[in-house]
Amino acid sequence: MIAKFSKYLALNVVKLSFVSAPFCCIAAHAEHSDKFNFLMAEANHHINAEHDQQTAQRFTDWERLIHHSLGKTEQEKIKLVNDFFNKMNWVSDKELWNKKDYWATPIESLIRNAGDCEDFSIAKYFTLLALDIPAERLRISYVKMDDQQKHMVLSFYPSPSSAPYILDNFNKELLTKPQRADLTFMFSFNSDGLWLSNGKMIAIDDDNSLNHWISMMKRIEKEQG
Repeated sequence: MIAKFSKYLALNVVKLSFVSAPFCCIAAHAEHSDKFNFLMAEANHHINAEHDQQTAQRFTDWERLIHHSLGKTEQEKIKLVNDFFNKMNWVSDKELWNKKDYWATPIESLIRNAGDCEDFSIAKYFTLLALDIPAERLRISYVKMDDQQKHMVLSFYPSPSSAPYILDNFNKELLTKPQRADLTFMFSFNSDGLWLSNGKMIAIDDDNSLNHWISMMKRIEKEQG
């Protein structure tokens, strides 16, 4: 799926240029940020006219974040992305989408400037992909908090054998997994597969419980046109 994104960039960067002038710089850096294209997909069709300027500014700030972060260290990238999306408002799916559970695409979250824990994690995940962090170093993790509340965070692995850093919209400090004793990790996943608590990896498909992820990925494909 990621391979489709570079082709989409060339097709869509021009029609998104109405949002703000800085979008033109994406094309010049396409060789470095070709995964950024899907993040911008069809945004101009969804912006509410009443909030046009505010929404356009968020997309401008998002593009600048990616464009100006490409040359930074991985540690700098994860902090910048974590801080950027943690500015969004936490709103329940029921209030935001009138649904019990809805996993928004990054486009949808930025347009609403809101989401719940999985929406924060998804937006951070795809933005870090656009910043050339390999998918195998990122996992969206399903956890339980001390009060047994279900929660999702993004885990970043500096190396395959190292403890991951946790990108969280509640505790906004970047801490490693051992430092987050308040979280019990149940399972994690990314675009490549799903890891159970015992470390076993399985494929993500319609037969397991990540149907919300599959549905969200299909909406991203539709956003690509």
